[in-house]
Amino acid sequence: MRNKKVFLTMLISQILFGMFTFIWFVTALMSFMIFDNPAGEHMFWPLLVFIVYWLYPIALIASIIMSWLLYRKGKMKAAVTISLVPLLWVLALASLFLFT
Repeated sequence: MRNKKVFLTMLISQILFGMFTFIWFVTALMSFMIFDNPAGEHMFWPLLVFIVYWLYPIALIASIIMSWLLYRKGKMKAAVTISLVPLLWVLALASLFLFT
């Protein structure tokens, strides 16, 4: 273990983002309602929101892999930054629930 503080920060954040995967899954099943409008499948913004929303698990897995590789190489600041990338999706979902 090279840096205990960075290690714990990455581990705790990735566990929390992993737990948000359950919330993501429930809301992802409801995300198909974006296309409830008959013309919705031909509109740009609903399709973009749908695609970006479904990229969360890919971003989570990629950030976990990249952050641990950076941690192994000794780039601690970059490792923590990359490990927090899924926070973008979490904050977007939280703001959706808080402000609507």
